Amino acid sequence: MPYFDVFAPALHDAPYSRYAQAREAGVLCQGPHDLVVVTRHRDVSAALRNTGLGHGPATGPSRIFSFLGLDPPEHGPLRQVAARCFSRAVIDALAPKIRAFVDDLIDSALEKREIDLLTEFAYPLSLRVICSLFGLPEQDQPWIRKQTPPIGRLLDPPYAISDTDLAAARQAAAGFVAYLCRQASGRRRVGGNDMLSTLVAQADAGQGLTRRDLIPMCALLLMAGYETTANIIANGALALLSHPGQQAAARALVRAGQLAPAAMDELIRYDSSIQVTFRTAQRQTAVAGTVLPPGSRVALLIGSANRDPRVFTGPDRLDLTRSPNPHLAFGAGIHYCLGAPLARLEASLALGALLSRTQQIELTGTRPRHKDITAAIRGLEELPIALVPGRAA
Repeated sequence: MPYFDVFAPALHDAPYSRYAQAREAGVLCQGPHDLVVVTRHRDVSAALRNTGLGHGPATGPSRIFSFLGLDPPEHGPLRQVAARCFSRAVIDALAPKIRAFVDDLIDSALEKREIDLLTEFAYPLSLRVICSLFGLPEQDQPWIRKQTPPIGRLLDPPYAISDTDLAAARQAAAGFVAYLCRQASGRRRVGGNDMLSTLVAQADAGQGLTRRDLIPMCALLLMAGYETTANIIANGALALLSHPGQQAAARALVRAGQLAPAAMDELIRYDSSIQVTFRTAQRQTAVAGTVLPPGSRVALLIGSANRDPRVFTGPDRLDLTRSPNPHLAFGAGIHYCLGAPLARLEASLALGALLSRTQQIELTGTRPRHKDITAAIRGLEELPIALVPGRAA
């Protein structure tokens, strides 16, 4: 097999040309730590649905990601509980609040005219939404944001994490768990109409969720519920800023302050916020026509699959009218992202309002750099922009 390093630092700023080389080098690649690397859309899609590929038991600090790292049969009941947190009714009820958050943040941005879109818009918006859903105090949001980078390292497999990073993840995870335990205790005393209160009541009543699973479940929903969404917003904005013609087209695709679904899906495909996910063969199983023995380590390159020319015509071209668009940015199979509808709604409202309330948006300074915290997540360090208000402002 050809070799491909999924943890190479160069992938953070320039992954897609390297993915193309890997896709054409062979059906599968060999990676570090004895990884089998899957690069093509058909094979990644099938592997995401392959029940022979799992995660194994979640232990230590990695348990903070709850059912994300669980396999059947333990996975099913917890996923059903989480699915109710992101039901269509819940998301529809959130929409007016999200619009209000977006308008407030854009009002502030237009007053300043120049902002870091990541730290002054994308992260504050996604944090406000998820913390509002869970009834967490607004003043706690900066602290929650600070815990994410070290805990986010746990999205990479333990064999790829240094002792230093693992120690930092343990410390941050312990602090976050203690915080959520205090919040849960408060809900037991007082109660409330928020998602955390609902989950506490379900755990106490044994309704599909145990007390042991309560805090990891909440931690996962909180972390995943804002980090990925913030990156979708920022990555999508950078794509539009880098393609002036498509930015102009996007303005025509905004209706009622919301970007059209097809356009939003193309932005998500073009620069996926999740680039790779990892699996372990739970039994002998075939991946891309190769039989793997139990215990084999597998890396599924979602970012590569979403640029596969076998599926997408002109995959490196941003085309906001692309259809069909079977991207894998939210995964597939039993681990398909439950928060996908909420992430799409937040991002479409955020980018739609930015476009509808401005005449022009431009990058300021040099091209932004991407974070190198984890191989799994693709996100920016910052995104400095200048805004020219439009008539709607």
